[in-house]
Parts: sequence; structure tokens; C-alpha cells
Amino acid sequence: MTVWTLKFNLFSGIAFFVNFRQATSGQVAIIKDPDGWTNVRKSPDGKSEILHRVYENQVFWYDFEKADEEKDWISIYFPKDDYTIGKGVPIVGFIHRSRFLPLENIPEYSGKNFSFEYKLSDFDSTNRVIDRKDGKWITAIDGRYVWGTDGEVPKTQVDDIKVTIDGHEVKIPNVYFSDIYECRNKFTVYKNDKTYFVYQWNSDGAGAYEVVWVFDENGLKQRLVGVMY
Repeated sequence: MTVWTLKFNLFSGIAFFVNFRQATSGQVAIIKDPDGWTNVRKSPDGKSEILHRVYENQVFWYDFEKADEEKDWISIYFPKDDYTIGKGVPIVGFIHRSRFLPLENIPEYSGKNFSFEYKLSDFDSTNRVIDRKDGKWITAIDGRYVWGTDGEVPKTQVDDIKVTIDGHEVKIPNVYFSDIYECRNKFTVYKNDKTYFVYQWNSDGAGAYEVVWVFDENGLKQRLVGVMY
């Protein structure tokens, strides 16, 4: 069994740690509820305080090892920011196991109605604002945390993302890919009803991170990013 620690860096405004076993889709899940939503509770009790409401096809993290041990309630970590850009620590709470669906249990998609591709190039430092610690380790580029490296200069940058749904191109604003580096066009696509999930690990070693892109017929709905240490 391979054991990792998932760390959400302080630069993204998230400061908590989760241990998990490496799995096909890490520790990302959605809900399954006929109402289309479920409550996140403060304690593993149906009468405890409601902290938040999770809606159908919103992705969130869970502790893989704890989920094996927990019975009726699963502890989850839900981002306050739909695009994981860094607007505070996540909501930590519980949902009932009957409402819990790991992403890897959703059918993989291999059809032609959806496509996703990074447009990549070598990293270009021209006119970039690069912050360093001790004059050496990169801590931010253009004021944003650098996903994909462990303080080193990135090798690959994302210039654009080409997404099509039912023959229509979906435009992805630069702000959603300008902080991710060392990406590859290697990922798994899942589909639940009319929602597509693009899941992958990028980079290697200490700089590796997990990213999930969520799309429906209206375009990009969510981006979930985490760093694996």
C-alpha cells in the first residue's frame, strides 16, 4: 500500500492535511441524492449543525483512509471557492454515506461529444513577476501560487485550454490555468448525467498535484486543485 499526504498550500489560502492511499482518482467525490443536494453537518449526526449544502456534481475532497473506517458518515473537505484560487480554508464537515459517491465510481467517458486539450509551451519568464524565497526558491509567479513545482522554475506552461461540448467551443479564462504548470494531456474523463469531469495528476515528486475540471452544457462549473506531498 502506498501512503501519501495531500497538502493544500498556504498560498492558496488552505491549511489542512489529509492522509490517503493512492487510488485511481485520489480522494475526490460527488454526492448522489434524489433531491439534488445534501447537507454538510458539523458532526457525524443528522441533528448536528448544518454548515453547508453540496449540490449535485460539485466535487470535493475526502480522506480515503478514514472513509474505509467511517460507518454512517463520511468526513469531507469542501472548497469555499469553486475554482480553488484561494479564498479561505475549506469547509470541513460530514455527509451521510448513502449520499456519497467517489469520482472513480462514475462511468468513464470515451465518446466524441466532449473533448479537452491543453495548449502547452516551454515556460517563458519574459515580463513575468517571479517571487523567490532566499533569492532562490520560487514562491509565486505573477502574484499566484505555482502548482506543479517544488520551488524550481517551471518547464511547461499552459497557454490555453481547448474544450468542446457537443461541437461548441468552451472558452476558459486565463485566470483558471495561469497558475498550473507541468501539465500533460493525459487524464481520465468521467460523465455523470450531463456533467463531465476531467481528472488528472500533473508533474512529479514533491511538485505533483491533482486537478479536476467540471463542465456541463453551460461551460466550466468548477476547478479543484490540490498538491500531493
